[in-house]
Amino acid sequence: MNKVSLNSKVSLLEIVLSLLIFATAGIIMLNCFGVAKFTQIRANDKAIAGAIIQSDFEIIKSLSSIEELHEFLNSYEIRELKNTFTYTKYYDENWEQGNGKEYAVTIVIEHEILKSGELININIFADKEKPYPFTNKGGQQIYSIESKKFFPFLGGAYE
Repeated sequence: MNKVSLNSKVSLLEIVLSLLIFATAGIIMLNCFGVAKFTQIRANDKAIAGAIIQSDFEIIKSLSSIEELHEFLNSYEIRELKNTFTYTKYYDENWEQGNGKEYAVTIVIEHEILKSGELININIFADKEKPYPFTNKGGQQIYSIESKKFFPFLGGAYE
């Protein structure tokens, strides 16, 4: 007689259940790593967009006339509608200006003419064209700043 010893205390059902538990845990861990990767990319995008926006914002706040403002924003694509100017600059996936349109930094300037000068509303924001994986659908705003700046009329009011 050939004596082959089989451990019959572990059933096939227990082995299958343990494999299912490990497979489920593995899938959950892979999902966590995927979410962590894109969370890091999102955080990096927010830091880069914040640096670009804050730099442009500080320059805008330091300008002394509307003409200087529009001259500074000359490197942006412009759209004009009544007293609202929209300036947009596009960036690729590495935040390099030029070929891609993965990210857009938009500056919206609204003019309000008062008796003593011109008040402008400034809204600067950065958007991502494609959504981050594991997040909502559609484009997403990454960073934004809103403020106002007053330019007094020099040498009297405009008529």
